[in-house]
Amino acid sequence: MSTTDATPTLKEGLDLDNVFETTPEEVATNLAHIWGPRGPLYEMYAMSLYMDYAPDFGKLSRWAGEVFGRLSGAENVVLASSQNILTYMMTGWETGIRNEFYVLWRNGLSKEDVLELVMFSQMYAGMRGLGHVYHAVGDLLPSWAPPPREPAYPAGWAADPDAFKCGLDLSTRELTDEDTANLTAWYETTIGYLPDSIKFAIKYNPRFVKLNRARWEVTLKRVPKQMAPYLMLRQNMMTGSEEGLREAALLGKAWGLSADTVQRAVTNTAMYFTNFEGLYAPSKVLDELLENWD
Repeated sequence: MSTTDATPTLKEGLDLDNVFETTPEEVATNLAHIWGPRGPLYEMYAMSLYMDYAPDFGKLSRWAGEVFGRLSGAENVVLASSQNILTYMMTGWETGIRNEFYVLWRNGLSKEDVLELVMFSQMYAGMRGLGHVYHAVGDLLPSWAPPPREPAYPAGWAADPDAFKCGLDLSTRELTDEDTANLTAWYETTIGYLPDSIKFAIKYNPRFVKLNRARWEVTLKRVPKQMAPYLMLRQNMMTGSEEGLREAALLGKAWGLSADTVQRAVTNTAMYFTNFEGLYAPSKVLDELLENWD
């Protein structure tokens, strides 16, 4: 772009085709664009560091917006922000939690929708995670307005609360023989096998299995069921759990995720949280599965 007189195509004020030259006007326009929604200021100060001290790195990083972020479409923003709710609860970044509430609201998710993501994520982040959510947005939630549009979910994604249910008898706290048979059948029918994690827990603390599975079954009622494996892919990428990634991918396949959606879940995580090293675990357990997805 710099070798011609053509007017550059600016994206959020930046000429992303000209990585090695950045004008003051580009910087000013970009920062004004970021401030437009009047959300948390973290993106402004992050971009300020980029543009002031490493503009080439900053522009290359903004290419990610065309792959994973808002320049790639509302659906991808919803997917990434939903995963980020989980990760920010785990890491305790309250500014990020508040920002994702705003981003998801702008893209059609209601307060109730986002809180379902929070409760699903709580199964990994515990009470500490809920504490971070409350500190981030708790005082705002009573007056949170309805979203300005319909949710931007991928085509075919839909809520299906019954898909989570395996047939637990909630009239007793004990894991009955019928509960065990129903839980085993759910896994074998849905992903093809009973995970060792479930076998271990049944053997040593069956009451825990029942209460934790029962919680999992009631987390997502309004949000599409496909969000569960998508969030599981993020969490198991972060921990490097190979078997967790396999289980998440197979659940995603059973519930209609495409191979592209699965690879996006793991590469988006690598982009923003783990770098290339995070891809060792999925390279072991997802490569063949993705190649033969259909």
